[in-house]
Amino acid sequence: MRVSYNEVQVICRKAFEGLGFAPGDCDDAADMIARLQQQGLDGIGALKKALAFLHDEVDRPIETNYEDAAQLTLDAHGQSILRCAAQAVELGVSKALRGGSALIRIRHCHNRILLLGYLARCADQGLNFCAYWRDARQELVATFSAGDSQPSLRVHDLPQPAMDDEQSINVLISRHFTLLPCPGLTTRHYHTFVGGLEVDDEVWARLKKLGERVLVESTEESRRRGAGESSDA
Repeated sequence: MRVSYNEVQVICRKAFEGLGFAPGDCDDAADMIARLQQQGLDGIGALKKALAFLHDEVDRPIETNYEDAAQLTLDAHGQSILRCAAQAVELGVSKALRGGSALIRIRHCHNRILLLGYLARCADQGLNFCAYWRDARQELVATFSAGDSQPSLRVHDLPQPAMDDEQSINVLISRHFTLLPCPGLTTRHYHTFVGGLEVDDEVWARLKKLGERVLVESTEESRRRGAGESSDA
């Protein structure tokens, strides 16, 4: 089925609220999904893989391992990048705007490609971004030039499975120079979809179902507070 960009934002925000995300986190996470879907990088598909785990991750801590004027290392303790992307990127952007460049590392996180949705949101701040991560069989490098909300994603197949990957992602942010990937990687260019975004029917229905939790909880809360007592009587 095809839906609008705004519909993706609204449905995802309600789903994240139903999963227990804080209000600000709901908006940030929904925007990440919508932007990634718009870029042709299947944000809804990536979210589908995360749905089984997101509810149990709500109360896990996000720990700062190291921070100085130009660097930040966070440990997400196995959470989805949806839970910590906004905090990490906004701190990194602030450091880069002050000092010219910054390096962010988020350790022990999953759904890392979703971070590209949040980086696209920062494209109008005159900064260049380079995100790097790898899984067991691939290395991935995504670059955004200043003012460009569309990433260039390069993928390199590893000759043998990586055994020591801790599921981290690194983001280099620079105000002064364009960040180029390593040569020899396969480049995949993605383009914004016009006329609606294609989403999986099954995932869309599941997201709407999660959003209904908010309505149920609201009704129960209103009853606890006495709303509708006369009609019940």
